[in-house]
Amino acid sequence: MEELKESVVNFINNYSKYKVALDLFQKEAEIVYLLNKSIEEISSHIPLSPELEFFYSNFKISGPIRKDGYELKNVNIDIGNATIYLSEPANLYNRQLGFRWIGGPPYKEDPRWNQSWVVIADKDDDPIIVDTSQRNSPVLASYETSEVFYISDSLHRFFEAISVVLEVIYKNFSGEIMDPETFDIKNDFIAVLEEELIKVLNNEEHVSNFMNYLYG
Repeated sequence: MEELKESVVNFINNYSKYKVALDLFQKEAEIVYLLNKSIEEISSHIPLSPELEFFYSNFKISGPIRKDGYELKNVNIDIGNATIYLSEPANLYNRQLGFRWIGGPPYKEDPRWNQSWVVIADKDDDPIIVDTSQRNSPVLASYETSEVFYISDSLHRFFEAISVVLEVIYKNFSGEIMDPETFDIKNDFIAVLEEELIKVLNNEEHVSNFMNYLYG
């Protein structure tokens, strides 16, 4: 699990370095390394792979608290033109609603959904999914309820990729990835990000899928 630990710590460092404080919140979202944390808050209905269990057992995920005292259940990750929301462990059951569990309440299993898939995050309600049945916990994504596609062959590469995304956005482009005249994503940003992502994802199809998911 050392690779996963290192990749998440690197992600946390970049997330902390580049996140922008918002006046909306009295307390910002945070992800911190916390060894051997209890995961009793995770519903027993959620399957956990060794990698996912290690992640939730060693990293505390806390959503922001608004000035009115309301606590959000996700960590917000700004990717330049949108936001990825990483769910708190206690929110994982609710995050499966509309994907694994549909209808209701009472809810029922969607027969089209693989019960080994766990939605851990989303972008505009498009899910990011960990396949807990496969070695290294590969990561998939989907556009709402359409076909899923791979964006990483492991959980640790996924966090490395998100870390790279943040670094390219804020270190290379100072957060300005949109063309001010056309409002399209800058071509040079796309080129640089693709070049950096192939180094960590090590798979051209996964890079293409990841780029399309984030900025397509």
